[in-house]
Amino acid sequence: MTPAPTIGIVGNDVPRQLVSAAGALPRRLTGSWSGPIGAEAAAHLGAVDPVTARILTELLGPGSPALDAIVVCNDSQAHLRLFYVLRMMGDRGLPPVHLVDLPRQDDPATRRFAHVQFTRLAEFCIRITGTAPDASAWRRAAAGERAVGDALARLRARRRTRPAAVSGTAALQALLIAATVGPEDAVAALDAAEVRTDLSALRVHITGSDHPDPTLYATLEGQGVTVVSEDHDTGELSWLGIAVEGEDLDTVVRGLVAAHFARPGGSAVATIAERAALSRASAESAGAQVALALVRAGDEAPLWDLAASARALADAGIPLVRRTGLTPENVAAALADAATELRTRGGEPA
Repeated sequence: MTPAPTIGIVGNDVPRQLVSAAGALPRRLTGSWSGPIGAEAAAHLGAVDPVTARILTELLGPGSPALDAIVVCNDSQAHLRLFYVLRMMGDRGLPPVHLVDLPRQDDPATRRFAHVQFTRLAEFCIRITGTAPDASAWRRAAAGERAVGDALARLRARRRTRPAAVSGTAALQALLIAATVGPEDAVAALDAAEVRTDLSALRVHITGSDHPDPTLYATLEGQGVTVVSEDHDTGELSWLGIAVEGEDLDTVVRGLVAAHFARPGGSAVATIAERAALSRASAESAGAQVALALVRAGDEAPLWDLAASARALADAGIPLVRRTGLTPENVAAALADAATELRTRGGEPA
């Protein structure tokens, strides 16, 4: 059996249902917290979030993932710059690239624009696969993504038990895997997140930069806390498990446009007030005792949110600990120091 074409996704604005209905496998590309940045990637991208530079390094390297196409979301300046670089380098044998540029302000004009964006995305996926979805394909795609959503709800419930039954590290790893595989495998990954009974009672909410891999969660949890929730877009904000019923492109796109404007946005696209409210709501719903903002060097957008988020969290009785300017060289010391402060401010002995 011929494997399905694989479409790489950079960013968090692509509804997986559109990719799956066209017969392709959506695979999110997230980069990593650490690792080499190639000279060519650095030269083309300039001073951007280093995680984006690592994505380009991977795409240009000998071990690049086998992709039939790449979709880049205009949900940060770094991602937009990556799109233009990939388009410029089209003669290098890179896969076809497509930009998804979604507005955030919800009004009739922006809904029409978003409808066009999703329609063009679906048409791009169809050109890549050569398969135009029929009614049964739309139903299968919706059913698959709905199953992912149900698995996400189960994982979220396990994280929110008291004490938490799943570590933040295992949960984030499952979410990252789920974003790179088809619905059946995504459900399996989410349901397989290890249940443990030895987790710390100190419940921590994570805000700030997104986490392209679980290394910082693992380091932090190794020092006596448990991450029970987050509001970054590779964690529980990842566009996973949102299903729209319909048997034709226009109906599905209309539903996905509504879903887009109902979703909370990341720091680069949401207002400061929206981000502050989201941090508080997420931390409260998870029963977090303290919150931790982790912001890497080169990722400036989350910095603008921190003062308002700290006030909103404080109103809920949740202190915010901040560690910014994180790099591979300073992150270990920063996390060790943060763990001590978390335990102190969360009411546990340091």
